Amino acid sequence: MLHAIWKGGSLRSWIAIGMAVAILPLGASAIGGYLVLGRGVVASFQDVAARQRNQLDPTQRLRLLLADATEPLDDFVDEGDPRDPAAYREARGRIESLFADLGPRMQRDSALRSLVARAEDDWTSADRIATRVLAVRRAAGDTANAAQMDEFHGLVNSADDKLGALYEDLAADVHADHDQALRDVERSEWLAVAAAILSALAILVGVIIIGRVISGSVERLVSGAERFAAGDREHRIDVTVPPELHRVAQEFNRMIGRIHESEDALADLARRDSLTRLLNRRAFDEALIEMFARQERFGEPFALVLFDLDHFKRVNDVHGHAAGDEVLRSAAASLLAAIRPFDRLFRTGGEEFAALLSGGDRTTARGAADRLREAVGAASVTIGGSRVVTTVSVGVAMSHSASDGATLVAAADAALYRAKETGRNRVVVSGEEA
Repeated sequence: MLHAIWKGGSLRSWIAIGMAVAILPLGASAIGGYLVLGRGVVASFQDVAARQRNQLDPTQRLRLLLADATEPLDDFVDEGDPRDPAAYREARGRIESLFADLGPRMQRDSALRSLVARAEDDWTSADRIATRVLAVRRAAGDTANAAQMDEFHGLVNSADDKLGALYEDLAADVHADHDQALRDVERSEWLAVAAAILSALAILVGVIIIGRVISGSVERLVSGAERFAAGDREHRIDVTVPPELHRVAQEFNRMIGRIHESEDALADLARRDSLTRLLNRRAFDEALIEMFARQERFGEPFALVLFDLDHFKRVNDVHGHAAGDEVLRSAAASLLAAIRPFDRLFRTGGEEFAALLSGGDRTTARGAADRLREAVGAASVTIGGSRVVTTVSVGVAMSHSASDGATLVAAADAALYRAKETGRNRVVVSGEEA
C-alpha cells in the first residue's frame, strides 16, 4: 500500500499524508506549498512552455516559410517553370495563415504586436510585387523583372529581420520568466524550511515525507534548466514523481526539442540544394577548407572531381525546364548511389556537381571518377514518351598539386574544360594528357 503510494501518489495525496502526520502545522505548510509550488512554479513552467509553443515556434516557422516562398518565384523568373506559381501560392497561403494566428497571440505586448504587423506589411508589399511578376512571363535578364525581384527580396528580408527581432524579444522574455520560475522554486524550499522549524517534530516528519518526493524532482528540474541555459541542448529532464512535476518536465523537454529542431532546420536549409537535396556550394566551400586542414595535419590526400552535364541546355530547350529539373535530380541520384560512403557530393551550380574523394592517388581518383561518369550515363529519364540519356564530362585534380582551395578548383575546372573540348563524356585528370 505505502509502496504504491510512494511510486504513484500525486502531490495532493502526499500533502494529505503530511496533514495526517503533522495535523494543523503540516496543514499550514501544505497550503503554502500548494500555493507557491502548484500555482507558482508549475504555472510558470507551463506558461514558458505555452509561449514557446504559441509564440516562439510559429515565429520561427514563419521565417522558414518566408525563405521557402522566394524559391519558386526565383525559379519562375529564371526558368519559367509553370509549377512555380502554384508552389508560391501555396507558400503564401501558409504564411498569411501564420501571420493571422501570430498577431492575436501578442496581445499582451503592443511593441511585439507592432513588430508582427510591420513584418506582415512588408510581406503584403512583397506579395503584391510577386503577383505582378507571376502575371507576366518575361525573358531572363529583363531589367524590369530584376528591379522587381530586388525589391521583392528586400521586402522579404525586411520582414525576416523584424521576425528575427520578434523572436529575440520573445526568447528574452521566456528566459526571464524561466529565471523567475527558478526563484519561485527557491522560495518554495525556504517556505518548507520555515514550516519545519515552526512546526517542531511533527511538522518535521511531514516535511521529510514531502521532501523525499518533491526535492529530487525539483532538483532535476533546476539542474536540467541550468544545463539547458548553459548550452546543453541534448539534455532531457527525467522526473517520474509527482505527476505534476513529471508533466512540467515533459513540457520542458518538448520545448528543448522544438528549439533544437528549429535550429537544425535553419542550418540544414542554408547548406542544402532545394532541387536535388545535395549539399550546396556553401557546404562545398566549408568542406574544401576542412579537407585541406586534414591534409596539413594528418597528411591525408584527397581528390576534387568536377562534373558538368553534357548538352544540358539542349534538354531545357527541347523538353522544357521541368524536364531539365528531372534530369538534374536523376543525375544527382545516380552520383549519390555510386559514390563511396565516406566521400562527399555537392551541387555547386546549375548543371555542375562536385565530389571530394578521400585518400588514394591519381589512378584511384580516375577510376572513381570514371565509375561515377558511367553511373550517370547508365541512367535515363522518360519525358513525354521519350527516353532522355545524359552524359557527363569530368575534371579531376589532386590536392597535393595545389596549395589552397581556389588553386585546386581552378585545376579541376581546367581539366573539365579539356574534357569538354576533347569530345565530352570523358574524364580528364589535371596534369595528364586528355
